[in-house]
Amino acid sequence: MMRGVRFLGEKRRQMASCNAIFCIFATAIFGVSTTLCAATFRIDDTSTFPNDASIAMKWRSLAPSRDAGHLVEGATIVTVRLNSAPWLNKAAKIYMALPNQSVGQVTAEWSTQGKLLPGQLISGNRTLVFAGVIRNNAIEDTIALKIQTDGRRLSSPQRLQFHFEIDVD
Repeated sequence: MMRGVRFLGEKRRQMASCNAIFCIFATAIFGVSTTLCAATFRIDDTSTFPNDASIAMKWRSLAPSRDAGHLVEGATIVTVRLNSAPWLNKAAKIYMALPNQSVGQVTAEWSTQGKLLPGQLISGNRTLVFAGVIRNNAIEDTIALKIQTDGRRLSSPQRLQFHFEIDVD
């Protein structure tokens, strides 16, 4: 089992090495911008945790109807800790991503304490939360997260799988 994992790691390193060689070659010979050769990786965010295990969703309107809408919303505080050590001293862009959800469109909006950018995200997309040179082994921030979705489609608790991706030049 470990041999298979190691093999995939070696293959991934070889592919990254080939990609880097191609980017250098394309830049030197054809004048292609190195931004075309950026690579995207998923960031280890296993140390990120919400302050609440679950978010109580409430109707936005006291009496949901066709006119008032059917939105439910909830809020929580999340302590974000991203392992940025593999990209130390590299220029990068970090994105928060939320895959499509079985309950339909979910909208997330957040504010931060300043290390990450505040923003908004609709399920199925990703949004920029950091741009610059990675200067620390970890990026930490606390975000105030608000979530909205159509309450008619919620029949049971849902687990939202936010994650973070990094594009490195």
